[in-house]
Amino acid sequence: MQASLLRWLIASVALLAIAGCGSKEPFDYTKVSGTVKYDDGSLIPAESIEVTFYPQAEPKDAKTHPRPGTATVNVADGTFNAVTSHKPNDGVVPGPQKVTVQTFDKNHEPTNILPPEYTNVNTTPLTVDTANTPFTITVKKK
Repeated sequence: MQASLLRWLIASVALLAIAGCGSKEPFDYTKVSGTVKYDDGSLIPAESIEVTFYPQAEPKDAKTHPRPGTATVNVADGTFNAVTSHKPNDGVVPGPQKVTVQTFDKNHEPTNILPPEYTNVNTTPLTVDTANTPFTITVKKK
């Protein structure tokens, strides 16, 4: 009887360790997708393009802020669909987002083919809301 109780206790402790205490994410995430192109519909001519979403959700507390989500754009067609905020392909925090777009050359050095305001979260005119996915993100030509 005691061996059975001991096995039960060990199994219970193991299950609690696997489940983790307090490992719940402070924010929910939603998957998003879309396209990034110039405002005339043409593709942005870069070796690689990265789009970053900055959630406008309020922090949970002074130390718990929503993380930005980032995706690599398929330069062949301007699409993206694997946005990562915390874990691979988890999406973004639901709600409004500021969006930045950054282009890179073959050495993964930033290029200057986009107007600079699109590359900075404080100056970007781009905003989206997760209620309206897939996103169509358009950038003016420089």
